[in-house]
Amino acid sequence: MFLRLTLSIPLTTAIVATLLALPPAVAQEAPSPSDTGPSQPDSAESYEAAEEAAEVDTITSRARAEGCELVASLMLEQGPVLACSDQRVLIFGDGTREVRRASGPIDALLPAEDDVWVITRRQEASLLSGLPRPAGPATSPEEPALPRPDLPPSSSPDEALVATVVESQHGSVIVDMGGAQGLEAGQLLELYEIETIRLGDTSESTQRVRTLAIAPIDSLSENRAELSLGVNERVPAGALARPTDQERTTSRLAPPRLPGLARLSFTLRPFLALGTVGAGSLSEASAAYQFKGPWTAEILVDPLAVGFSRATNLLAVIGTAIVSYDTTPFQVGIGVGTTTINSTAYQSGSSDTGGFGAELGFAISQKVRLGALDGIHIQLVNNFFLYDGAFRYGGTAGGAQVPAGSIGKSSWIVARGGAGFAGHAFGEVGLKVLARGNGDRASIFFVPTVGLAQLRGTREVDCGSGPTLPSGEQATSGERTCYAEVSQGGPMIGFQIEWRP
Repeated sequence: MFLRLTLSIPLTTAIVATLLALPPAVAQEAPSPSDTGPSQPDSAESYEAAEEAAEVDTITSRARAEGCELVASLMLEQGPVLACSDQRVLIFGDGTREVRRASGPIDALLPAEDDVWVITRRQEASLLSGLPRPAGPATSPEEPALPRPDLPPSSSPDEALVATVVESQHGSVIVDMGGAQGLEAGQLLELYEIETIRLGDTSESTQRVRTLAIAPIDSLSENRAELSLGVNERVPAGALARPTDQERTTSRLAPPRLPGLARLSFTLRPFLALGTVGAGSLSEASAAYQFKGPWTAEILVDPLAVGFSRATNLLAVIGTAIVSYDTTPFQVGIGVGTTTINSTAYQSGSSDTGGFGAELGFAISQKVRLGALDGIHIQLVNNFFLYDGAFRYGGTAGGAQVPAGSIGKSSWIVARGGAGFAGHAFGEVGLKVLARGNGDRASIFFVPTVGLAQLRGTREVDCGSGPTLPSGEQATSGERTCYAEVSQGGPMIGFQIEWRP
């Protein structure tokens, strides 16, 4: 036991001395991320930040280049989609650019499966008294009801492609959409307005679409389209337009009557008097205004005729002011005025027109038109005058009009004629042409005609050599004044111009 212990003490001493001779240990710290290089998560974050910055730069530069006041944007795989404050939606792809127009102010763009939701804002106005009361108890302020989420608007083509009429004149309109929005030349667009309809005597109302016209695209650019309207179709600036599969609304047989429209017309019909040396003109003038209701006021001077020859000078005039109940399919009216009387049957021995030898009388006119004014129709005007305390038949003027078929889309064949105790008779045929516009304001019509004209009157003659008096007695020279009928007539040409200011 003692021997074993004696041997172990030197061994222990040697081990301790050996340990003490070793160099001291150096404490080592864990390597820092900067010593070993960037970690994988930090590298991904830096890449995503750089990519987002590049997308922002792309969107900002595209919006600036397009003049777009940006309200929302969305980056897709093929390129960015930008929403502008003017309701434009710009779609960029690989070298392509497409423009769409939203149906209202845009609030946001949300991704959808293979598409994009365009969230628009719609505004409505209601009277406070017309708002319905809730069926249940009112919600207390302490427990407000949760708002219902707004559903995305429909993405149907009719609502996605809605344009606005920015200009309307001379029978055509221009809308703020074009080839960039998918429109094509010859495509039909429905031009319409949204009307607010009151429901009964309450404050409740609803909205209704009123179609103004369906017209084709005549001219097309990238962001504009021009449409040609039919006869008497009126579309104001601010109306809406959208593609449609319906047929065009224009009608040549029965174009609609336009309210608030003035018409000024003058017809010149010169002629040469055959059998003598003379000439004359059997003219016509009128001014009319079509009110918003079914009423028309008109001043009509028909005929406005004068003739000069070696034998005598003649005058034939009927002027009346007429008020009519006027609609698209018919017109009926009555008027009063004055007329000349040129007939040996109604001579009182005095002249109200000086050297023309005609007397004047109180006149009443009846006017009727069956058919549309600018379509197919027939028209008659009957005249009566007051003579010797009784009304006498004074004459009739009439006309007919039919579309000219293959001659032109805005032309009509006309035939007119008339005769009466005012001292005139005529007949003519012609072609009515819409030279400018579509029948609405600023339109101009031309009507060239050919026909025959005659003016009749009376002149004093020597009773000894004159005709038998109306009483059947033979006139004795120097005892009374006698009258003989004279006339002037021959071929005539006519030209009418009608302006609708």
